Amino acid sequence: MSRKDTAVQTNKVCKTVCQQNKVPVSKEDMEKLMDIARDYCTVKNYVYQRYGGIKSLQKLYPGYTVQNEMTKSGLRGRLGMPSVYFYLAVYDALGDIKCQWTRIKTSVLERLNRNEGFTEADRHYLRFLLKAGNAFEQVLNGKRVELKSELQQQYDLLSADVEAGRLNRYLY
Repeated sequence: MSRKDTAVQTNKVCKTVCQQNKVPVSKEDMEKLMDIARDYCTVKNYVYQRYGGIKSLQKLYPGYTVQNEMTKSGLRGRLGMPSVYFYLAVYDALGDIKCQWTRIKTSVLERLNRNEGFTEADRHYLRFLLKAGNAFEQVLNGKRVELKSELQQQYDLLSADVEAGRLNRYLY
């Protein structure tokens, strides 16, 4: 995420809860719910902080890697949080992070379509990186693009026709 995107984030997660029952929730139950809500917020903020960056992109899909790491971290035990809420918080935060990366990819795609400095081959190469497997993540992390065999052949053909290094820097 860019600095601009992270500057907008705050330390608060706001949720609207509507209670629709005849009798108000008791103070003890409400306190218990508030504790769960605070712990939920803590877990989500931890996931944002730890997995919101470029280096964690490969762990986001399908999310089991993050789930396993979060289980091993011991955070749930320290918070004393029920596992159902813990994993809901983890996957809620992962969903937000994935959505943000999708917005970033869409924004890059819109900008590259408007950029008149690119040839059609340049645009095709960049679109391929944005849509093919984990090519985008590998480029952002400065790794060599390695894909499944048929996609790798297509990548090799596309990258031979353009200045791949220059175009990869455009994605940074």
